[in-house]
Amino acid sequence: MDKTRVLIIEDESITALEIQKKLETWGYHVVGVAGSGEDAIEIARENKLDLILADIILKGDMDGVEAIEHIYEITDAPVIYLTAHADEKTFERAKETKPAGYVIKPYDEKELAFNMEIALYNRKVKSRVEESEERLKGLNQFMLISSKAMTSSMRIEDTAGFLKEFARFFQSNVHPRFRKELLAENSMRSDEELLEDYLKWLHQFFKNLGYKVDTKDDSLLVNRCFWGTHKGDNKTFCLMCKAITELSFKWTGLPGRVRHDSGVGLNSPTCVFTFGDEEE
Repeated sequence: MDKTRVLIIEDESITALEIQKKLETWGYHVVGVAGSGEDAIEIARENKLDLILADIILKGDMDGVEAIEHIYEITDAPVIYLTAHADEKTFERAKETKPAGYVIKPYDEKELAFNMEIALYNRKVKSRVEESEERLKGLNQFMLISSKAMTSSMRIEDTAGFLKEFARFFQSNVHPRFRKELLAENSMRSDEELLEDYLKWLHQFFKNLGYKVDTKDDSLLVNRCFWGTHKGDNKTFCLMCKAITELSFKWTGLPGRVRHDSGVGLNSPTCVFTFGDEEE
């Protein structure tokens, strides 16, 4: 397993060496120790970073805050400031860089270790969220761009080919996220509990795509369609939603099937997807 890569920015050589040894004891990989802002920027350019520990007050023309402002143009690695003192103006500048932590020297080992773990954990969570958002954005764009090319006069074989491609895109972009968010934990859930969790996941998924949805018992109610009033002109739109629900339900491993009712009743939801119905 790769070690976490840390850059130390500290102009007091004894303090820098002490921090380096401590981090290496904890299992971190110190990619470099910079005694000036200029050196720190150079090290950041030459190495991939996971975390930065930076003293605010440095000797020379560039302090730690200015160095971090330049380094943020190179990497998104979080920074924890280590300092014994800083005037109010410098401290306000430091806050504007949105540091992951702030540890007063002489530092407490437990406090430093805790700040580092929290900073790295938050970065990991942020990365996962951004990855999920990017996948969802890709799906959203795929649906929008593709729908413009769809017409009610499309040949059946062309529609089938498109839906097959859509299903493949949905599988590769959403299934990994689905497994992490819904199936990774609580494997001992009953079918009823899993269905309840699945409906919550599906509700949030459609909501993130811009739908207005509700859940009731074992059903998902779509009150506002992604493509609004255009769905009547193009049944392919509805087929994409049907593919999303049927594929994702299949991933749960739950018994039964998905029943789709469109525009049923006066002032009804646009669509109702009911899950777990027995095969006819």
